[in-house]
Amino acid sequence: MFVTLTLNPGIDQTITVNPPLSIGSIYAVTGETRTPGGKGVNVAKMIAANGKAVTAAGLLGKNELPLYKDTLGAAGVNCRFMTVPFATRTNTMLTDGAGRELKLNRPGFPDLHFDEAELFRYAVSLTDTVVVMSGSLPVRFPADTYARLIRVFRENGCVTVLDTSGPALAAGLVERPDIIKPNRHELEGVLARRLESAEAIRAVLRDLMSIHEAVVVSDGAAGAWFAGRGTILFAAAPEVPQVDTTGAGDTLLGQFCADYFPARVLTSEIAARAVAAGAAAVEQRGTPVIGIQRVHALAATVKVSAA
Repeated sequence: MFVTLTLNPGIDQTITVNPPLSIGSIYAVTGETRTPGGKGVNVAKMIAANGKAVTAAGLLGKNELPLYKDTLGAAGVNCRFMTVPFATRTNTMLTDGAGRELKLNRPGFPDLHFDEAELFRYAVSLTDTVVVMSGSLPVRFPADTYARLIRVFRENGCVTVLDTSGPALAAGLVERPDIIKPNRHELEGVLARRLESAEAIRAVLRDLMSIHEAVVVSDGAAGAWFAGRGTILFAAAPEVPQVDTTGAGDTLLGQFCADYFPARVLTSEIAARAVAAGAAAVEQRGTPVIGIQRVHALAATVKVSAA
């Protein structure tokens, strides 16, 4: 039922040091994890944790394919990546486990040229009911790559979900994907203005849900906004230890998709579980598979209000 498309994946490396983390200091490493990552990969893992069929697709360095297949296969995710003769980037998170973080995201596939015909042939081979397009683009890919893919997937009868940022998000919105999931800062970047109040966010959501079937706007430790078919909800995030925020928004989106489809009706329960999944991701280092039992336990503590 689900395909996630990650055109710019990355190995998620989390390095832990003793607090407090600050610039200009020297630290001994106390822990390190390396997990096959990429925004769509994280979405796929959460969908699979819900017992739903999902395929992780996109571009991947040939040498990393065995690692991804082994890890994702164990999590119940089918792999159908298109391999390229370049190394997959490693993205590094430096954390002290006490809420202070430093993220280093490398550029993706800087030597890979954009081949639209080949990419479209591959995309058509992936078409399924729901296609989730997540993350940044390789360096040489045009900003409207997702916009072009949305047209291809729509022509093949797919529901499209878009989670990206910057020019790729701006271009993608023009094609009116069915569901969008920016975070608050990404949405402000596209709008070129600050959203400094709840009322300002509600006003934007009212406009967006006249165009998109559903809109999810994550807002860090505060929680997330959900809008669709005339309903606006805010789910406050539960308090959890902030160990590593890598993949939290992706995990939130994966849980949302698993619950939202196939009924496609926005409810308070869906919003609560989505925010709970994001919080469960924050509790752990790297981007491991999140246990659905923990999601349900946290969801019971999430307060959801109609906005």
